Amino acid sequence: MKSILAIFLLIISLSCFGQKNKNTLISLLGTMPKPPELFVDTLEKINIENGWRYKIRYLSEDSSAVFHTPKDYITAYLFIPNHSFGTKLPALIAIHQDGSRNYLGKAEPAGLAGDDDQHYGIELYKQGYVVICPDRFYHGNRRRISKPDTLTNLWYEESLQATEHWAGQLMSVGRSTIGKEVYDLERAMDVLYAMPVVDKNKVGAIGHSAGGNALAYFMFADTRVKIGVSSCGVFEMADWFDEKAPSKRYAYTAIPGFLNTARTSDFVGLIAPRPFLMTRGLWEWDKDTEQNKANSTDHVKSTEKLYHEALFYYKKLKSANNLKVIYFDEDGGRHAFPPKVKKQVYTWIASYLK
Repeated sequence: MKSILAIFLLIISLSCFGQKNKNTLISLLGTMPKPPELFVDTLEKINIENGWRYKIRYLSEDSSAVFHTPKDYITAYLFIPNHSFGTKLPALIAIHQDGSRNYLGKAEPAGLAGDDDQHYGIELYKQGYVVICPDRFYHGNRRRISKPDTLTNLWYEESLQATEHWAGQLMSVGRSTIGKEVYDLERAMDVLYAMPVVDKNKVGAIGHSAGGNALAYFMFADTRVKIGVSSCGVFEMADWFDEKAPSKRYAYTAIPGFLNTARTSDFVGLIAPRPFLMTRGLWEWDKDTEQNKANSTDHVKSTEKLYHEALFYYKKLKSANNLKVIYFDEDGGRHAFPPKVKKQVYTWIASYLK
């Protein structure tokens, strides 16, 4: 009798541990504000091939009396394919990358600027998805700088300093930049959920580089995201800040207290059983020198480790096939989203959302 009771208590404790673990990880993202009422303002509406492109704006957060900050509006491009009345369409949030061209923001996945390999937002729209491409925190129209030039990177240093300043405001009230990105992406999901044409059972997200990294935490926190694709994005935070890392990191990218409790693989693992796909170039740090080869190889090894640690969670839920990594050598295996990899990714997305 005692042994049966012990087994029962063990099962209960394991079940509670899983829930507690997720709640603990959610708390690491920081305090989340109460979202304001959603109101979408249409700034532009253009008829394009097979549908419409909207430029919209919606409120992420109200102004702060503590820091005297302005209202935080998010501007986004929204693509809606032509459809008959009453049709429900699958939808995706296309999350743009980071880097020195932070003035581009939403325009890059929308296919209006930047590198061709980053135009996944409009490409997926052409395949029949409703797609929203929002400006991420400190990008595009959301850069709090005195001269927000949207054509060049002349104001990158000023923008970077403004980002650190904004991050300091967040951390001063128990928040983090990753938590802020999660919250902002949840607002983009609110927009999609408010649209009658969107099939709420078929909503996913895709992002490259830093956009793909933010996606992992967003998908972990928001179960409305049914599938996710992180292109050269998600990385192990412990390796990111390792003293032997190829480059030094900005402090605002850290999650306070993170490594005292978890690893990035725990966040990815707790996405289970929902389908999650990662891509990784074999030579993202290049292969022109022996040191760069070693850095690239270490990056791949780190991804392999993250995958196998996260796979433990998927196996527990009998969904191991839903966690996938694509390693590629195409286009030099660089930090990019090359055509053949995109083709595999788009096929994978369609297998779940179409």
